[in-house]
Amino acid sequence: MKIRKKGLMLSLAAIVLLGACNKKNDTTETIKYGKFAFHLHTNVGDSEVEDYGENYLASNGDSMSLDFAQLYISGIQLVKLDGSLLDVPKGKMLKDLATEAFIFNNVPVGNYKAVRFKVGLDATTNALASTTPSDSTILNHSEMWFGNTSQPDGYIFANIQGKIDTSYNHSMKMADFSYKVGTNAHYVEVQMPDENFSIMEGSTGYAHMIIDYSKIFDGVDITNALNLQLNSVSDNGNALATKIAGNLPGMFHFE
Repeated sequence: MKIRKKGLMLSLAAIVLLGACNKKNDTTETIKYGKFAFHLHTNVGDSEVEDYGENYLASNGDSMSLDFAQLYISGIQLVKLDGSLLDVPKGKMLKDLATEAFIFNNVPVGNYKAVRFKVGLDATTNALASTTPSDSTILNHSEMWFGNTSQPDGYIFANIQGKIDTSYNHSMKMADFSYKVGTNAHYVEVQMPDENFSIMEGSTGYAHMIIDYSKIFDGVDITNALNLQLNSVSDNGNALATKIAGNLPGMFHFE
């Protein structure tokens, strides 16, 4: 009987020790969350656009006005200090003239060195009906459709319209321009330069940026009227569309 009692005590001790080890292994660090926000200004050159139809000096000295300026931003990622990437939850938005701040919740607390994102919509979202519950808030905008419905042609990623001085001597020879950039081929990435920032629990970390719409004309011969119109899905298959889409990332810089 003594031998059995001793064996039982050893077994109980082993079970207690094993339970303690498992309890220690099950302990994990609690992830804390904060908020991340884009704060985006609409500019022409160094001037912030207060209203549509007003003339401003573009970055190259030309006079320019905006009659409409909207674009989609999605695929937002934060770059950690070690270079790894964090996808911002529900990182999609429609930037218009009036709205400047876009806040995203449930972003892990930490230190980051950069932000990157894309102008446009990913292929899956681009194929959704505008009334899809998960995304209807940003998709149900007919001004961002190529036709009377959102499908089958997908969405306009950037809709930029206005007037630009097409003279050689800045003599105010104003001409209308209209760029409606879309299709999956023109889903372009913006990689902002390194600028360290932190996300802290219970607070919001901001990325303050300017969108200079005059940069859309970089390398474009605006004296040629054919280079001022890009309005259909078929237009988005030509060389001008490739050039304009390629200029979209250059519109963004830190404030």
